[in-house]
Amino acid sequence: MLRENKDTRTVNQKREKGINMTFIRRIIFHILLAIRRIVLGFSRLLAFGCFFCFFGLMTESKFQSVPLVIKIMILIFGIIFTLINWFYDDLVFYFEPENMKITLYR
Repeated sequence: MLRENKDTRTVNQKREKGINMTFIRRIIFHILLAIRRIVLGFSRLLAFGCFFCFFGLMTESKFQSVPLVIKIMILIFGIIFTLINWFYDDLVFYFEPENMKITLYR
């Protein structure tokens, strides 16, 4: 009889953790959904700016003194912001609650 009580307590503790994680996932989902437009807009803008600076630095002769490491870092930041723009919606779908189905438009 004592063993059943321990098992019951363990099941209840797991259920409480599941409820807490569901609540946290729902909060994260709503925060990500609320700032979606801002994140997508800024990531597009910053990616375009980084690529524009990179190609400007590579083609202009007066910027040839800029180290190659700086040019590569600008290119990498452009790629990172592009990836954020592409995969942000997948992150939103990852935190989507189980009983909710959404469709995101660009």
